[in-house]
Amino acid sequence: MNGEQVQRRAIIIGGGMAGKLIAAAISPYFHRIVILEKDKMPDDDKTVRAGVSQAHHIHALLHAGDHALERLFPGFQQDMINRGSIKIDSIKDLAWFHHGVWKLRFSSKDTTLLQTRPLLESYVEERVKQVPNISYTYGVKVRSYKLSSDTGKICGVEIQYENEIKTLDGDLVVDTSGAASFTKSWMEKQGSTVPEEKVEIGLCYATRQFTLPEPPKDFKIKLIYPEPPNQTLGGTLSMAEDGKYIATLIGYLNTLKPAEVNSEAGFIKHAGKLPLPDLQQELLKATSITETAIYQIPHIKWRRFDKVDLPEGLLVAGDSICRIDPVFGQGMSIAALEALAIREYFASSPKSSSLKKLQKKLAKIVAPVWSMVLCEDFRYEQVKGKRPFGLKFQQWYVKNLFLLSSTNESIYKDFIKVMNLVSPAGILFKPSTIKEVLKRK
Repeated sequence: MNGEQVQRRAIIIGGGMAGKLIAAAISPYFHRIVILEKDKMPDDDKTVRAGVSQAHHIHALLHAGDHALERLFPGFQQDMINRGSIKIDSIKDLAWFHHGVWKLRFSSKDTTLLQTRPLLESYVEERVKQVPNISYTYGVKVRSYKLSSDTGKICGVEIQYENEIKTLDGDLVVDTSGAASFTKSWMEKQGSTVPEEKVEIGLCYATRQFTLPEPPKDFKIKLIYPEPPNQTLGGTLSMAEDGKYIATLIGYLNTLKPAEVNSEAGFIKHAGKLPLPDLQQELLKATSITETAIYQIPHIKWRRFDKVDLPEGLLVAGDSICRIDPVFGQGMSIAALEALAIREYFASSPKSSSLKKLQKKLAKIVAPVWSMVLCEDFRYEQVKGKRPFGLKFQQWYVKNLFLLSSTNESIYKDFIKVMNLVSPAGILFKPSTIKEVLKRK
């Protein structure tokens, strides 16, 4: 631990995945790190926290997120396998119907893990609590930031804990409280307008867990995506720990009605409305072991904290910056990449360095993912939001890549690298790839 930093305290608002990962990342550079979580402590490692409404569906880290967690918690992958996570070949074991075609399937060296959110989050929390200078407190509501009257810097937070309101001092405050973050409204009360990009998608998830009489022979996870603009319903069926299968129905533009899928019969009936009957055929043989869990995402948004002058001492990360379309499974991996970027900053920057450069660096992690998501979400004309310049060309080009991924192994490999956030989108514009796209035209 750096001597000049030894007496510094960091406060992290929000004890979800982003908060935990960032706490672990900065632990060598602060004397004490305090994680403040508003939810009550879960009863056990199989219980979903109240504030994680998306936790019921399958959680599979992208390759970038998987690699980042291995760096933050050495031994992560093997530990998760030992606890029941399902290790899969990301190409061979994935049956993916996308834009009307099946992706290629072949053996690869790329792997990922399938598991429930509680299994993943409980492991990460356990590893975080093993770090001696990190404390994790449940049931704490952060009400506001504390500003230094001398310097104008953030110097702590005002909290409510067990009906008592008090202040907690800190040298760094990181907001990872998620989509409900108060930082934007707090900044506006200080006279600063935080730009925000917002896109109305009307997305609804419905998830149930099942057991099957025998494992499917041809996949470990199957994705059936709707083909915009005429199809809005999709779904997934995935293996998880303890012999469970997680089925999720996905509907854009408010076309999946919670009341219609609450019952097991309604859920299975709606699975028959997907572009292919595969999921319904599996579920007709299955036994449901949970009720339907609903997760609604009326809109996605990117709060541009990188474009305003945040007070020194304050950093915003995770879903507090950007709530992404969860269909693409990128949220946790973005948080993991942000944690590594934050660790690198504190490892290489002097104590007096401004956090503004770091906030901009986090925006650069979000930007390409946001662009990919908008490309797909705006295939529906009814989706409301500002359409980026060059969208039509991007959509045309990317759709050709999707279709080529059903026949061209090299292009599909590159697409997988970009989708998993391990390579920049530029590799999809190789001369050979452009040639194949133009040949399709």
